[in-house]
Amino acid sequence: MDIARLRGRTVIVTGASSGIGEATAIAFAAAGAKVVLAARRIDRLEAIAAGIVRAGGEAIAVRADVTDEEDVRSLFEAAVAAFARVDVLINNAGIADATPTDALSLDRWRAVLDTNLTSAFLCSREALRHMKPQGRGRIINIGSLSAHVPRPDSAAYTASKFALDGLTRSMAVDARAHGIAVSIFHPGMVVSELAPGMAAAPAEMMSDPADTADILVHMASVPDHLNFLEALMLPLKVPFLGRG
Repeated sequence: MDIARLRGRTVIVTGASSGIGEATAIAFAAAGAKVVLAARRIDRLEAIAAGIVRAGGEAIAVRADVTDEEDVRSLFEAAVAAFARVDVLINNAGIADATPTDALSLDRWRAVLDTNLTSAFLCSREALRHMKPQGRGRIINIGSLSAHVPRPDSAAYTASKFALDGLTRSMAVDARAHGIAVSIFHPGMVVSELAPGMAAAPAEMMSDPADTADILVHMASVPDHLNFLEALMLPLKVPFLGRG
């Protein structure tokens, strides 16, 4: 991994106010990237960005609801105003849900799909509009083990992550002629605010957000003509492989 390739590049991280997003923003800044932190909690974003700057990095905080077209457009305008270009987009914003299908309201279904899928579409569409003239760029979507093997009572979440995987593959085909790589990383069992109950799980069943961040930095630092299309990380003891 040659993280020197990231030096000076502009990286937008959505859902950057905690968990994987926060760790990812910090990791990219440590690699020398200019980081744009996006989420709805601006006070939290500003605190993280200030910490990055104190450590010698470059970062700005932008309040954005990434399910809203105007907010997404404004986010990218702020990134370009601050750092002149956008080189990497990490679509990390998301919410979890554990509702039995027969109890799942249409409003909740739409909220999960909007946050986990539509936000990635909106941000990626805007990223492509900026990256195509550059002839280079990278978009990495944060998927889930649920895109491969669902948990019970997760219809909305599972549907959103399966669809995100499909969106990734479609965009990878559309974008490659323009020098843009689109990929997906499926983390498993990460301690985060997305599912607070996971914090009580045995340590050997969990991973730290920093572990995910390190993999994302690696995926983004491969040579520009390569695409690290898909990656999956899970604790050894998570019952993902094999048959019962």
